[in-house]
Amino acid sequence: MRLPGFLVASIISCVTSVLSVSAQASDAIQWRNPLQPCNGDCAITGFVGKAVGTNVQDIFFHAIPPWKWSFDDGGIVGATAARRVATIFDIIDIETEIGAAKRFGNMSEGEFWGAIYVRYIDFPWNKYLYTTFALSTGLNYATGISDFEKEVSGLNPPGGTHVMHYFSPEFTFALPDHKDRQLVVRLHHRSGAYGVISGAFSGASYLTVGFRAWF
Repeated sequence: MRLPGFLVASIISCVTSVLSVSAQASDAIQWRNPLQPCNGDCAITGFVGKAVGTNVQDIFFHAIPPWKWSFDDGGIVGATAARRVATIFDIIDIETEIGAAKRFGNMSEGEFWGAIYVRYIDFPWNKYLYTTFALSTGLNYATGISDFEKEVSGLNPPGGTHVMHYFSPEFTFALPDHKDRQLVVRLHHRSGAYGVISGAFSGASYLTVGFRAWF
């Protein structure tokens, strides 16, 4: 059976449109090969922080600013290694991160984590102060369960878990001509993700400040 000319033209037009959209989507995502040299896509960060006593749910959902948080007698020091794996529409970076830290003061455990960060990099004032904002999801392992984490776990009787969700939003700031050298401000936070992990709700949190170098 011979198809009418207008139908053939319509089919060709649809196929062309689909191929065009696919090509645009492919161009929109810039993938990095993790087996290739870094070429500016790798970073190391060192940081130090103060233990946060304010409930993180109140911080997130009631928008409590840092200067109104309560802080405990404890701190943390650590380092991370990260690699950018993709950029979407030139405004969002996708990164992988591994990290390790040591608590001190009111808690003394060590922490290890792996996470994926989604970072927005296109703020309108970036030509004056290069700024990014990122959110993470991952898993955090603590070498012990502190009395503080037992108290805030939400479990009855109080308990805790070594493995928790790692959700740590951060801002970075840099000079526009030196974007590869950044000041990092992060809320280092682990929790049970509303009871999804071992039934626990909350865990330790720290307000941290650090320095990041991309290479």
